[in-house]
Amino acid sequence: MSQPSEPSGERDIASGSVERVTSRADEPEPEPEPMMVAALDEPVTVSLDIRLASDRRMHVAATTNLPEGTRVQLRVVREASNVRWQSRTEVREGSVAAGPYGPGSGLPDGYYRIELVTAPADVQPAEVKARIGPSGEHLGGPLVATSEHGLGKIIKASQRFLVGQEVRRTLDDVEVQQSP
Repeated sequence: MSQPSEPSGERDIASGSVERVTSRADEPEPEPEPMMVAALDEPVTVSLDIRLASDRRMHVAATTNLPEGTRVQLRVVREASNVRWQSRTEVREGSVAAGPYGPGSGLPDGYYRIELVTAPADVQPAEVKARIGPSGEHLGGPLVATSEHGLGKIIKASQRFLVGQEVRRTLDDVEVQQSP
């Protein structure tokens, strides 16, 4: 059982040893030094590469100049049904990759939209946030968009891709003609 602190800053522990307690409430703790990294000063580029495997499942890769560790989401969306597959990953050595996307039976023919979207700056690692700005204000170029939730600027890149042959579409407003 410990004794109350002595004015000298020492207290007696039940074992008979003396423990030195240092308390400097009058001295503020040093603040961590801000990271000194250069802001992203060039337009963001993203090049999407889509590969359809022999099982008709899609693999997506991208090269980019986004900072190392940037959190991104890759999505594959089937336009005919709006069915989507997605995964989260991070930029490593200027690239990202994910997949396979699609059902085990393979992707049906039709158009797909492949999207790469960055997470908002407030959920990015500190090193990334230091480069892109607290609200993404250092992001530049034609891929810059405003976050859906008003959390600053993000990057959105997309590409349309055809698997197999184009699926024929029918119209809801049709005229039926009878034969005599």
